[in-house]
Amino acid sequence: MAAEEGCPDACGFGANPCIDPDLGYAPLRDDLPNVPCADADAQSAYDVTEGSVGLMDPALDPIPDYNAAGMCTVNVHWHIGAEHRSEGQYTEEYAFDHPGLATYERRLQSEDDLEGLTEAQKEERKLASGSLRVGHMCKNAYDLNNDDPDGIVANEYDWQYCHDMHVGLTYEFHWPHSSIGACQTEWQYQYHFLDGVLCGATIGGLDIATAADALMSRDVGIGVEGQVFTIVNSDDPSSSPYLRPTWDALNSWDTELATDYAYYQGSTTGDAADNEICRGTGGLVTWHTDRECHLVEAKTIDNLCRLMVVVSADDMSPDTYPHGARETTTAELSDTPYTP
Repeated sequence: MAAEEGCPDACGFGANPCIDPDLGYAPLRDDLPNVPCADADAQSAYDVTEGSVGLMDPALDPIPDYNAAGMCTVNVHWHIGAEHRSEGQYTEEYAFDHPGLATYERRLQSEDDLEGLTEAQKEERKLASGSLRVGHMCKNAYDLNNDDPDGIVANEYDWQYCHDMHVGLTYEFHWPHSSIGACQTEWQYQYHFLDGVLCGATIGGLDIATAADALMSRDVGIGVEGQVFTIVNSDDPSSSPYLRPTWDALNSWDTELATDYAYYQGSTTGDAADNEICRGTGGLVTWHTDRECHLVEAKTIDNLCRLMVVVSADDMSPDTYPHGARETTTAELSDTPYTP
């Protein structure tokens, strides 16, 4: 049970300051619609292989240090398959058959699963009908499923808090950051992530022109950490090197693993956009993207989902489901990533 639901008064939870109570979301989201890619600035997610070249030249340079820019994590969510591409790590060439993939092709759910969700949340999760676009699989997932099918990807995990997740598949995890999030408050973590990213603008009643000026002057910073994992399930997770017990997975990517990463300036992602219809957030988002694909125990990710529903005052349960993956953007739509 979420703390907001369990003890709304004693725990000090009032109205969510990051949304307009009449709209149910951050008003500036209406000013950032999808647009034809011909009218968009630099997009995400790109080929972050070292040496790849993008042809876009965004007006903003990437933010090298989120903490120094006063940014905090405002959400965590993930996509089925990698949206980015990294040669030799996660690419289109590592596709393989897996019984779990069928759950993303047809996601019909029971009424119990839909109970309590708004229509917007149902649409966001694509629960009523339709499918999720699957991104790139990792080489380690390809190898484990094909060369060692009786090993650490053989058995499905008994998921308690995450939904529609499968051992043996690859997921790209995102940690959106913002300098105008509700940092160090019970409302820091938000679903939808844009509600968290734009929280200060909602509280201040900023219009899109004022918010854009603040972003372009770097008075405000927004960014995303991206890290790719293949889910495994060891016989004894407690002794597994993939359990990552000291990782604060709600707050950031695994810093111990992120040793080879790229910086670039781009947009938000998700499978509602492609290389014809682009995000209206183009050029505004600094990405820090890990080029490597890592193994992680399902138990670790299930605990992350547990934290999402008990720590945040906002209801983050829709983000305990994977999202669809945007196709990797072309060079014509992307900034050139570089190694810091």
